[in-house]
Amino acid sequence: MAQRPARRMVRSLLCFAWVMTALAPVALNFEWRQAFEVAAFWFAMCLGAAPRSVWTRGVAWATLVLAQIPAGFETARVAGGIAGLGAVPWRLYAFSVAGLAAMGLVRYAYRRPLTWLLYNGLAQIGLVAVSLTHPALGAALELSCLGTMLALFAFARREGATARLSAASDWRRAAGVGAGVMLCGAVCAVIAPKAPLLPGVARMVMSVVPRTPARTGYSLDDSHLGGSLVTDPQPILEVRAPLPLDLRGQVLSDYTGQGWMSVPLDGSDVAAAAVGQALPSGLPFAHLPYRAIDVLVSVKGAVNTTDLLAPYAVDRVLRLPGLYGNEFAIDTVQGNIKVAPLGPGESYEVQVDVPVNPYARLASLRAPFNAVRRDIPESIRAVDTQLPAELPASVRQLAARTVAQAHAATEYGMVNAIIQYLVAHETYDVSDVPAPQPGQDYVAQFLLDTHRGYCDNFASAAAVMLRTLGVPARFVTGFAVSAQNQVAPHTYVVSEADAHAWIEVFFPEYGWIPFDPTPGFSMTFAPVAAPMRSPHAKLPPASEWHLEHRASSPTFRRGTLAACVALGAAVAAAFALGALGRSRRRRSRSAQQGEIEAFLRAVEEARTALGLPPSATLRHLRPLADGAGASDAFGPWLRAAEAKLYGFAPDAPGAPSWDHLAAFLRQWLEARSRAR
Repeated sequence: MAQRPARRMVRSLLCFAWVMTALAPVALNFEWRQAFEVAAFWFAMCLGAAPRSVWTRGVAWATLVLAQIPAGFETARVAGGIAGLGAVPWRLYAFSVAGLAAMGLVRYAYRRPLTWLLYNGLAQIGLVAVSLTHPALGAALELSCLGTMLALFAFARREGATARLSAASDWRRAAGVGAGVMLCGAVCAVIAPKAPLLPGVARMVMSVVPRTPARTGYSLDDSHLGGSLVTDPQPILEVRAPLPLDLRGQVLSDYTGQGWMSVPLDGSDVAAAAVGQALPSGLPFAHLPYRAIDVLVSVKGAVNTTDLLAPYAVDRVLRLPGLYGNEFAIDTVQGNIKVAPLGPGESYEVQVDVPVNPYARLASLRAPFNAVRRDIPESIRAVDTQLPAELPASVRQLAARTVAQAHAATEYGMVNAIIQYLVAHETYDVSDVPAPQPGQDYVAQFLLDTHRGYCDNFASAAAVMLRTLGVPARFVTGFAVSAQNQVAPHTYVVSEADAHAWIEVFFPEYGWIPFDPTPGFSMTFAPVAAPMRSPHAKLPPASEWHLEHRASSPTFRRGTLAACVALGAAVAAAFALGALGRSRRRRSRSAQQGEIEAFLRAVEEARTALGLPPSATLRHLRPLADGAGASDAFGPWLRAAEAKLYGFAPDAPGAPSWDHLAAFLRQWLEARSRAR
């Protein structure tokens, strides 16, 4: 009898391990805090099975159940504030009850081979679904489930005759477990909040349905965003232009909490336009220098061109097949150009007006936003500052706090502060991005919970945060085109993998100006002539610099060949003249150290110019770029400098050199001194 508590403990822990594994597909749909809290509760219930006395076990279990109440409410408070108290605890309780019921059924079934195999078969279905999106995790869970199943089989054989129960006992135990589940379910159904609980239950049921990540690509349906992506390199467009230009497709102004939709349009919101004539709505921006460029776009694959894909911003359509009466429609509220779908082999030509570094002009504005917001037209305020009533207050508070901490008073300063916050605090990721839970706000999930995502997440978060401050902003989808897309002089091939999203912000007097808040990306509005790599060129995150090796320019390939030849010569010389080789390596290290010291001297000069103490970090140098009119270049420069300083792929192909980084600082210092 002395061993009964130990056997009971082992059996309970094995049941706990099996239930943890089998219910993993459901747990993956919970926030990690909630899943951890429920797992700790199950584990504590297993430990409560050790006491020999039935009364002692009952008191321990009752105490644990009561402890669930404050724990559940605390988890709800942390996850979503006071507004989240209505649903989160009940989802926790429902999941906890489900696990306890599962442990009861496992204790009943593990000594009955057919029933036990049926349970494990059902569990394997859910784990296979996990393997479709998380292969390593799914395989580990499947092996864990099988191992626990065999361990419980062995435990049942060891119990032998003492574990045999009568048929009546079997029925009583099964009936007791079933009655407990039905009773707990009825209580939850009666007293729990009805609307918030149902989506959670539906999500538990749907979690066993296999789901695969969406593929990157342009889509007209952005009403439900979220989830991981799989890169699709299928070429779909060929663009002929003198320089790489992002392709603007669809602009959406209605944020629903789950994604973006077009605002409802009536007849007065749609205008007719003719080929060869200036668009009746005019350019979305004004009072800014720009370049007029003719662009030819050829369709290479299946792409939805119901909204014409063209660089920002189309002045007139020069050629477009498939029109009736040589006319097409324009959405005058959001600026979308409506055309008939085009198929492979067809092409169209547009004349676009591309702004020339508009950010320098906007950065020079000194009027506070509160003083100019009255100049925003009422029609724009009504549409482009709209937010759902269910948006969590914590998102509004975060936006206000971000702008206040940056001391941003102008509209451009507010936009810049929001973008820099996203770059500094959120992680760019496409492969492990969970979809929001039913009823959960898409932007709130990204900013307050997961903190990782891709362009849809960053663009949506930037637009929503700006709207909470009264700044009109809207969501834009299209394609990011850079020098890496170039296949021939003035020819760029665009694939589904280049699908991208950014935002447009309305400035009184200047109109709608695009901004790209996604780390490693920026708009292609660069100065016409630059002595070095454009400050607005796309610098991928440090974790993705290896991608540039695949699409590097011929200059880089020649550099790589020269490096290989030099390496071979160094190896040959090492065999013959070891001492000379060591001397050369020392000189090389000295040269690199000299470059680093030159960069650090430039940083010190920048600190001195700004009156900063020696302890100031690179992030404190932002006012230097702002004063030089290069605010949008500071983010890529900062990421590249920090990557080299802290060892994140410092010598990756395409990464800027120490001299290159120092040259930016010197340019900004000179521009700042001239401005004075």
